[in-house]
Amino acid sequence: MDELNPLERVEYELTTFIRRAVYLDQSERKIGFLERASYLLLRQLDEFGPSRVKDLADSFKLDISTLSRQAGGLETKGLIQRFADPRDGRVRMFKITELGKEKLEADKRLRLERYNEWMDGWSEEERALFGEFLTRLNRGFVD
Repeated sequence: MDELNPLERVEYELTTFIRRAVYLDQSERKIGFLERASYLLLRQLDEFGPSRVKDLADSFKLDISTLSRQAGGLETKGLIQRFADPRDGRVRMFKITELGKEKLEADKRLRLERYNEWMDGWSEEERALFGEFLTRLNRGFVD
């Protein structure tokens, strides 16, 4: 591993991390109650407020039918609510419900506990720098 150039190392480590995260999400060691897609959708609505289906699909790089199916499951569970866009009644929007906020916060606490365990021994500066680098990487994502 030491012989890899920095970009090769980033590629390898990210690929390994993603694979392990997917494994954990699908194993008996899964944390929380929400599936990853549900968690992300609730986080988006909680952080940015009500949103049109198309805008949500665009932000997650999904087609509208996939996003609508995921949202429909959350709506059935009472975690999000569908309503008409006040600017154009033909367009549907989603917003997170109080129950959705409760479930999201419970899962978020569990996820933060896991990351805290994984980063045990990291300084606050190291954690902040890692977060900054991940943010830059996500912002650089293009289709």
